[in-house]
Amino acid sequence: MRFLLVSMLVFSLSAFTQEEDTRELADGVIELTTIKVKTNFLQQYLDGIEQTWVAASKIQKEMGIISNYNVYVGNDGSTVYLTLTYPSWANKAPWTDEQTAEFEEKFSETMSQEENQQLSQSYEDIREIVSVELIGQLIFK
Repeated sequence: MRFLLVSMLVFSLSAFTQEEDTRELADGVIELTTIKVKTNFLQQYLDGIEQTWVAASKIQKEMGIISNYNVYVGNDGSTVYLTLTYPSWANKAPWTDEQTAEFEEKFSETMSQEENQQLSQSYEDIREIVSVELIGQLIFK
C-alpha cells in the first residue's frame, strides 16, 4: 500500500513538473476591449471606429508602440472585440511627451480634433464598453 501511495505521489509530481515545461507565456501583452453595440447600429459603429480607433492604431503601429491591432465581430452581430498587441509590457507604459506630440501630429492629419470628438461622443449612444482586459498568450511546446 505504501508503495502504491509513493508511486502515485511521484507520478503526480512528475506530471506537474511536466506541465510546467510544456508551456510558457509569450512576450508582450494584448489589450482586449469588449464592446456591446445596440441592435442595428453595428455598421455605423464600425464606420466610426475605422476613422478613429483603427486610424489611431495604425499610427501607434508605425510608431512601434504596438505590434498589431485587430477588430473582431461576434456571431451575435452586436459584440465587437478590439485588440491592441503590445510587443512588451514596457510599451504599455505611459507615453513620453515626444510620443504624445508625434501621435497628435500624425492623427491630426487624418481628422481634426473637433471631428474626432464629435464622432467619439456619438459612440456613447450606440455602444457600451463591457470590459477592458490585459491578456497574455500561452505558447504550448
